[in-house]
Amino acid sequence: MNAESPSNPTGRRSAEFYRRLCQHAPGAPGLVATDVAFTVVSFNDTAGRLLGAEIGEMLGQPLLKAVPENRRRLARRLLERTLRRGLTNQFDVRMAGADGAVRDLLVVLSPIPGDAGEPPEGVAAWIVDETHRRKLTERLSQAEKMASLGTLASGVAHHFNNILGGVATFVDYALTSGDVGAMKRALQMTSEAAARASKITRQLLSFAKVDAHRTDLADLTEVVLTFVHLVERPLAERSIRLHLDLRPAPIVAVEANRMHQVLGNLLTNAEEAMPEGGQITLTIERADEEVRLSFADTGGGIQPEHLPLVFEPFFTTKGLHATGERANPGLGLSVVHGIVTDMGGRIEVRSEPGKGATFTLSFPARLETNK
Repeated sequence: MNAESPSNPTGRRSAEFYRRLCQHAPGAPGLVATDVAFTVVSFNDTAGRLLGAEIGEMLGQPLLKAVPENRRRLARRLLERTLRRGLTNQFDVRMAGADGAVRDLLVVLSPIPGDAGEPPEGVAAWIVDETHRRKLTERLSQAEKMASLGTLASGVAHHFNNILGGVATFVDYALTSGDVGAMKRALQMTSEAAARASKITRQLLSFAKVDAHRTDLADLTEVVLTFVHLVERPLAERSIRLHLDLRPAPIVAVEANRMHQVLGNLLTNAEEAMPEGGQITLTIERADEEVRLSFADTGGGIQPEHLPLVFEPFFTTKGLHATGERANPGLGLSVVHGIVTDMGGRIEVRSEPGKGATFTLSFPARLETNK
């Protein structure tokens, strides 16, 4: 790499060649280089176009001057972290470019290496225009939502059609039967069908609910402790042991009422998997930048072909043969998935037939929310 061609005999011309390459390469990301004080020392054409600044306007100026005010605090913290730790960091920013168009930009910060054994000489900011990709992602997400909505509508129509068909049959039988006992049984079955419809409706409302005024925030560990206190004795009466494993973890704020609903639905799922009793283990621990809550049972487990479907609306292997509040329309885990995702977390499941199932809820460990 140190060899020089006849047309490029000096190292000075080699440096100029690479400068022009970074400055004018079509499709290349924006590149800004700073010194250790985060003052701009180099700035290519793409960066100027994306940041809406002329090259001469930025050279010798603080890089933060080009960052929108609402993102400067974050940008400064990441610049300092990049320089201090020598690690790559990134952040998103939305701003107008030189042509006035508003763009979504991804800014990746990396240290500029010093000479051997020396600390970094500054920070390089690589600026990538993410606008087109994100629009495509949004369109794909919208298409997936519409597909899910179609599945949901189909499931609702199917289940309510079955329920209403049964109600019509029971009512007709009650009206035409002269047997008082048979009439009572028909009315009882009508009542149970109405209970099933009511349960589906409540779960659909929970699935769709987005509350903009969340005032019941509590620490995840506190919510789990309260939940365990409420259900431990009833579970013992059903020969189900409850084991709690709390490990060091930072505070993570969750909505208490909705989190109780999540835990309640997971508990119902576990109870149905252990009709003869067993053990439920709840574990809270920190894993990298997340806090994880694992909910494990010792039931029959989930078949491999069913694992990808467990969070789908109306998916159930138990059917709707139960009555009243024990009816299972297959919405419990869909509701869990919706609530956890809406709270900024994610949920995964792993299972082997005969070895139980473990649902793992992961939430970001937001340690700097007050900074």
